[in-house]
Amino acid sequence: MPNLTTITINSFQDFLNNVDQGQNSSESSLWFRGTGKSSYTLAPSLHRHDNVTDSASLLDYEKKLLTRFKERSVPYLQHRIDDVWELLFLMQHYGMPTRLLDWTENPFISLFFALSSANKNENGEYTDDAAVWILSPPKWNQCVFSNISYRGGAMSPSETTVTSYQPNTEAQFMHENPVAILGIHNSPRIVAQRGSFCLFGKSLTPMETIYQNGTFEQDTLKKIVIPHSIIGELLDKLVWMGITDSVVYPDLEGLAKETKRLFGFGV
Repeated sequence: MPNLTTITINSFQDFLNNVDQGQNSSESSLWFRGTGKSSYTLAPSLHRHDNVTDSASLLDYEKKLLTRFKERSVPYLQHRIDDVWELLFLMQHYGMPTRLLDWTENPFISLFFALSSANKNENGEYTDDAAVWILSPPKWNQCVFSNISYRGGAMSPSETTVTSYQPNTEAQFMHENPVAILGIHNSPRIVAQRGSFCLFGKSLTPMETIYQNGTFEQDTLKKIVIPHSIIGELLDKLVWMGITDSVVYPDLEGLAKETKRLFGFGV
């Protein structure tokens, strides 16, 4: 079983050194996920219900959420959405609970997410370490689908291998572990954020635990810890480089956040 490599950085250059790993083809591509608290697990929003904690009930909740969203979203959409995959990604975009976990192909976007969502106390001081996770989608999928000798990278929702993950699939027919999947680019945010996803199956186990208990190649999944003492410094560096709220969120909400940050207001 592989060990989870955890690296604590001390500077922006340290971060660059750890994400610059020769990504020059789809076989060596890496995905990144930033979290404002390093203790957060790699679990999707559907799994974070306060009271419902069993897989069958959560999958039943997903069916109900999909139906409700499909019925009630019609007045707000330019066209009716009948494709269940498109509906699922749209729900994720608007913050509905799903089995999708957001990742990005851009390490700077993930770092911005981590730093800008980090907790502060009443004195404006950062209180918790943040983190950026690094995933190799080809290595992850090749292990999850080792039973069919899969040798590709991230999958598309249109591939038959992903059929068992489709919403409304009965639990007994659904695959157990998450799959690294390419998103449907149905919103400007997904495009701007170079969005990609891990789609969970029926297992409620976080990805880092699945990794450590599985037969994955070493460093399929890694974690970079960002000490709270350097969060402000790194965030200023990112903003100076042009990684700002309006770039990550290309809409009025992003513009408002960026303007607030520019004038010294809390975001």
